[in-house]
Amino acid sequence: MKSLCLSLLLIPTLVFAFEPLNTDDAATVKAGGNQIEQYFFSINRQGSSQQADIITPGEEYTGRIDAKAFPFTYTRGLSDQVEASISATYFNEPSGTYSKFANYVLASKWRFYEDENLGYALAIKPTVVLPAGKQQQVAGLGLAAFNYGVNFIASKYWQDIELHLNAVYMRSPYNTNYSVGTTTELNRTNIFLISIAPVWSISKNFKIALDIGAATNPPSSEQYLSHYALIAGIYSLTDSIDLGVSYMRTGSNYGETFASQQAGATRSEVGVTWRF
Repeated sequence: MKSLCLSLLLIPTLVFAFEPLNTDDAATVKAGGNQIEQYFFSINRQGSSQQADIITPGEEYTGRIDAKAFPFTYTRGLSDQVEASISATYFNEPSGTYSKFANYVLASKWRFYEDENLGYALAIKPTVVLPAGKQQQVAGLGLAAFNYGVNFIASKYWQDIELHLNAVYMRSPYNTNYSVGTTTELNRTNIFLISIAPVWSISKNFKIALDIGAATNPPSSEQYLSHYALIAGIYSLTDSIDLGVSYMRTGSNYGETFASQQAGATRSEVGVTWRF
């Protein structure tokens, strides 16, 4: 529900941007290293009554109107296999009698296994989402209760191609005394997401990625699964600065996500990743 894109060659010793994709990779920030991701996204509902689309974990938005926001993430390498991160999102739209800052997320990623010769790695990423305000929940800017979950990550690295697989479980309770995204429908609180993302190196400084997945649809009165398809490009200005852009479509089936039908919602995202 709610709740990669690049590592170096075969060995995931440096992180690439979590943004602007949904699917994470098994790489971690090097020990003592830092990473800042500052992005902007715009969600267009296109007249859809769909409550929630599938968006990057930590960028939760379940409102029924368009949204514009600036997600920010800071990550610190605790060791060569473990990193910790904190993130928050500033919503320019929608606005109301609540704070524009939401989606406070604490996470840690542990790359517990890797094989340099075969070029693959496994990681696990537990996550805690701090409670949003009650009126933020009504507007769709998160849930007014502690949410938590875990992401199992598998990555395979060839010389010019990477493949990343995520399997996510989120426990997502909310304050049942208030609506979620302006609807009083009961929400599912056990959320599952699975996604896959191949990444191609087009040149030394430019990569493209396809990211597709399916997740539990939160409203209990609606169909169980929602789907998404996303395409992204990442250009490395320097060894430490990447520019990323992505476009995502969500819907009740892959016909909607792959543009043969009208999408339930779309998301455009652009931003920068800085490693230092």
